[in-house]
Amino acid sequence: MRSDLPFLRNPVRRTSAKIVRHDRRYEDGAPVYQPVFRFADERGTFVEVRDSVYLPFPKPVIGEMIEIIYPEGHPEKARIPYPVFRALIYGALGYAFVVLGMELTGWW
Repeated sequence: MRSDLPFLRNPVRRTSAKIVRHDRRYEDGAPVYQPVFRFADERGTFVEVRDSVYLPFPKPVIGEMIEIIYPEGHPEKARIPYPVFRALIYGALGYAFVVLGMELTGWW
């Protein structure tokens, strides 16, 4: 949730980026991949950013052009938009807060 605050406080920019590599690490003995992309910010400076989401396979492929978003003035916070993933996370958090509130107030 903290990583979403700059997106709420600043206008959001959309631009194209190119996948340049995948950083690989191991979790529980299985490889996971983090896409790294490069793009030009609003001043024309090229920025390279590692996405915050780990995937079980190297996707999108190296060289592929993708759409990314970042808060205006903060290109280092760029990310690949995963709207379904974010909706599921916030939906689960909202559900947990409602159930907790109902439990604490005796409605459950």
